[in-house]
Amino acid sequence: MPRINIGALHLNYEEDGEGTPFLFIPGLMGILDAWDFQVAHFKKHYRCIRFDHRGTGESDKPQDAYSTRLIAEDTVHLLDALGIEKAHVAGASTGGCVLQNLALDYPKRLLSCIFTNTWTKADEYITRVQTSRMRIAESYGPEEYIKFSSVWTCGPNQFRYDWEKIQAIEARQKKTIAPVDVLLGRLRMTLEHDRLAELHKITRPSLVIGTEDDTTVPGYFAKDLHAAIKGSRLHMIQEGGHYSYRRHADEYNAVVEQFLDSL
Repeated sequence: MPRINIGALHLNYEEDGEGTPFLFIPGLMGILDAWDFQVAHFKKHYRCIRFDHRGTGESDKPQDAYSTRLIAEDTVHLLDALGIEKAHVAGASTGGCVLQNLALDYPKRLLSCIFTNTWTKADEYITRVQTSRMRIAESYGPEEYIKFSSVWTCGPNQFRYDWEKIQAIEARQKKTIAPVDVLLGRLRMTLEHDRLAELHKITRPSLVIGTEDDTTVPGYFAKDLHAAIKGSRLHMIQEGGHYSYRRHADEYNAVVEQFLDSL
């Protein structure tokens, strides 16, 4: 996987396929592997780009400077470095918060938005989930943080039926995990994210996908986001947890493809 200088730091990224650019932004764990099953599908017709967030994977890991707005700026700088003017963009979980910033601050760079299992502003439930993850990282270290996070993000059915997928993504997480201070900074940024009062200003074509049994980001957030973005489309996956787009990649990819084909 190549690293690219975007100005303030270097990002690790990967490209597959040719055609209209389609950028995939991962969630809090931040590694591009999360989108394996989407890239395998969409690279047949799109130029698929994905990257490790700052603080994750093989990207640079500054000691501080973490926010969803900063990652949105990183995303724009990555597009600039790759010579891409506009792209379809999918963001999952924290990546969906990053996408909210992109849609509000850099709308001319987006062809469309696909918000996946993301939230608007942390409520008490999200706050408790993320605070628990902080305490695990502080008390038991990065590897236990990874294992604990998988329980929340994958859910029991993926542990039973997709154990190989979990092991594969955890393997790279364990090899590249950041120090605890960086993990805490990234967790704090999820609690600080708040563009709720501005979401009605998003004008790019938008698809919102949520999952009914998501125990990390409850499905009601998808419905809230859909209500806030005028003209957006909503699709609820019934089962699959926070990583439903990996567990039910065929359903997810078909819904996204239908949305893109309609534009």
